[in-house]
Order: sequence, then C-alpha cells, then structure tokens
Amino acid sequence: MESRLVLGLDNSLDFLNIALSREGELLEEKHIKPDKPPSQTVPDEVLQILEDHDCGVEDLSLIVTTLGPGSFTGIRVGLAFCKGLASGRDIPLLGVPTLDVLAEPFSFLEGSYLCPLIDAKKGEVFLALYQVVRGSIERLTDYKAMKPPDISGMIRTQCIFFGSGARLCASVLSQRGDATIIREGFARISGETLIKVGLQRANHAAGYDLNPIYGRRSEAEIKFGVKVL
Repeated sequence: MESRLVLGLDNSLDFLNIALSREGELLEEKHIKPDKPPSQTVPDEVLQILEDHDCGVEDLSLIVTTLGPGSFTGIRVGLAFCKGLASGRDIPLLGVPTLDVLAEPFSFLEGSYLCPLIDAKKGEVFLALYQVVRGSIERLTDYKAMKPPDISGMIRTQCIFFGSGARLCASVLSQRGDATIIREGFARISGETLIKVGLQRANHAAGYDLNPIYGRRSEAEIKFGVKVL
C-alpha cells in the first residue's frame, strides 16, 4: 500500500472506539459511549471522523477491526459494518482479537506472562495467556470464558493481570504470591494500538470472511440451539 490511511474500529467493549491514522501518524481517536443503537452509531461516527479530516471511504487503504471476545451485539455490528465498508470499496480488511490488542501495550516487558481480563458478565471473564518474546506478544492459550476461581488452575506461573475484569478477579488472584494485579486502566482498546497491530499484520489482510470470537455460547445458542454468526 503506497499511501496508508487506516481506519481502526473497536465495538467489542463498553465504548465504541474509532481511530484514523495516515502514514503511521495518528490523526484522531474517539471513545464514544453510544446513546443510539450500535447499528446507527457505528456508521455515523465513522463517516464523521472521515469527514472531519477531509477524507472519504474511498481514501482508506486498510480497515482494522476487533473480533472479540466481548459484547456479542457490539462484535456482530462492528464486524458486519467493516465487512460491508471494505468489500464495497475493495479495501483490505484485517481482524484482530480484542485480547491481543489489550495485551500489546505490555510488549516491552520481555519474558513476562500477561493475562488481560474482560468482564464477560454472568460472573465470568474472557481471557487468554500471553508471553512477551523478543518484543512480541505470543498467545499461549485459547480465548476462554472462565469463573475467577478457575483461573489459577489454568495459569500457574508469575503473571500480570489487567483489564475490565481485574477487579472481579482481584480477591481470588490476590491470594497468589506471584500475581501482579493492575486494577485501574488498560480496560479499553486503544485505537492507536489497534492500528499499530493491524499494520504489523497487514500482510495477512486476505479477505472479508472474518469470523467473530465470542469466547462462549450466546443465550440463544444455549436456550434454543440457535447458531449465532
């Protein structure tokens, strides 16, 4: 890609996050607490940030979006919108797991084990275990939904825990002598970080058949056997 105008979008957590960068330089990042349905908020805010910088959809050279886990509705709406926007203009589209983006800011802690925690409601958290290897984040487990008491059974090494689910797990994790718990901050996606990770993986932006990462079955799947796409 010769001229890179990149749109980053995360709709998997409590806030809609939209970022726009040109040639690796962040132009703007917006954190929005929606007061309208996501299907209306996402298109409106994306078009607005492009207009604010005298750009159009046709100027985009890459779209990067989170895949989850997180909010089922938010993930579906965000991914569907990005697929439509990208395929309609033949723009490369790349999906990045939400937990990967949350872990990325700690990539300077060489050798450290990291566990971002997302509040998954119902007394559970979404998580995955990572290790920093030569300045890169390497995932060691699948993306899971777990009850806080079960985490120690999966993670048996010294680890840094953080994210929106950290408070939910703090009482259990604090009983470990090898846990560093960051209760504040690192709970939202940084649009700038999302774009950074997207550019690192841009060679893998192969198509529009991205699949969401839900982390667990939805209520509809559990109650009615309905497959959520």
